[in-house]
Amino acid sequence: MKVMTVPINKVNSLFEAIDYFEQIINIATNAILRIDFENASFVRNHYLSIIGMGLEIVKNRDIQIQLILPRRQTVLISMRKIGFLSAFMKEQDAKDTFKTMIRYTNIPLANYDLQLQEFHQYFIQQFTGKVANLSPKLLNKILQKILELFSNVFRHSESALGLFCSGQFYPSNEKFNFTIVDNGVTIKTNVNRYLFKQFIKNRSTTEKLFGKKFQSLRGDEAIQWALQDTHSTTGKGGLGLSLLMDFIKISEGSIEIISNDGYYSIKDGIEVSKTLESSFEGTLISIELNTQSNQYYFLQEEHKNANS
Repeated sequence: MKVMTVPINKVNSLFEAIDYFEQIINIATNAILRIDFENASFVRNHYLSIIGMGLEIVKNRDIQIQLILPRRQTVLISMRKIGFLSAFMKEQDAKDTFKTMIRYTNIPLANYDLQLQEFHQYFIQQFTGKVANLSPKLLNKILQKILELFSNVFRHSESALGLFCSGQFYPSNEKFNFTIVDNGVTIKTNVNRYLFKQFIKNRSTTEKLFGKKFQSLRGDEAIQWALQDTHSTTGKGGLGLSLLMDFIKISEGSIEIISNDGYYSIKDGIEVSKTLESSFEGTLISIELNTQSNQYYFLQEEHKNANS
């Protein structure tokens, strides 16, 4: 059987991780897939959820997977701490003594309720105490919105493989990064399906007579539509990112969303929305929260209450 090797030397950006993902899922069905981390100099662990989803996709095609461990000890220990290696090979996890990792996790769609609840509790445990620049009320709100985000990804995607997540605190940079990804129904498909139904339902007699046509949204337009709190394709709320995005803008964090051919991001206060040349069949949300201790953030209502 032919051995196909995907060398992974560095994972420092979202699009690098997506490139490795594409190489993995496009592997020949009758091959052995070898993921070679041997010369990996740096791996941002919150992007391992993307690579992990690719590996789960090919596992479902009965493709045999082999992992070659990194020679660099810092990379090896970090990947052991986050639990990525043990998910695909017989490799012992390293202890996450300072709780800087959001463990690599795959929550499948089947019977996900209990697993999602357990993951929520774990996420809260890892998150609490790491972010000292938020008032208790704002911290609770941020956590609530993050947990809603996990639930909403499940509800909208309908992916049999479920949801993949990984994350990491970087104490020296005072950053918290995490990435959620699925390979289910894309935002573009979900939104246009919903808007088409509304279009058919609400057309006037004149519009029917003259054959008014439905104008579908581009991928990036569909993402922006879904980000509005009042917009929902299920009647149960949208992605739930409004408060998170406000905090990201104010604190100079970042968010990147890719779904189908749509891309949306906020970085350094700059909003970017565009159509990608290639399509990502699923939805990916990557968030960086700025946890700098020299800034303190609170809800506007707290400021009003303090002055009343």
